[in-house]
Amino acid sequence: MNDVLRHAADDDFEPVARVGEIAPGSAKAFVVGDREIAVFHVDGTYYALDNTCPHQGGPLAEGWIEGVQVTCPWHAWTFKLADGKMTLGDYACVDTFDVAMRGDRICVRRHARPST
Repeated sequence: MNDVLRHAADDDFEPVARVGEIAPGSAKAFVVGDREIAVFHVDGTYYALDNTCPHQGGPLAEGWIEGVQVTCPWHAWTFKLADGKMTLGDYACVDTFDVAMRGDRICVRRHARPST
């Protein structure tokens, strides 16, 4: 990859935390651009989802993490961390965001992944 493309790709990511600031099995919310994003740390992997549950706006970063799923603390809607899809059907999902490591920094892409 040439330097111009590498620099452009790096500009799409915003640092949100340092490694160690999100304990394994937990999550924290960060503002990235104009969105509040929940970053989850599960088994050494970081996942990033929109922090707002589509049901009634519950904060997913405060939800219960079990395996690679999070359950909203308000009304128990559950979403897969990898793709943001609801576990009980196709009628709801949350946006997902790419996560990249830059040295000891956890960085989140400013724009959501395309819906699948």
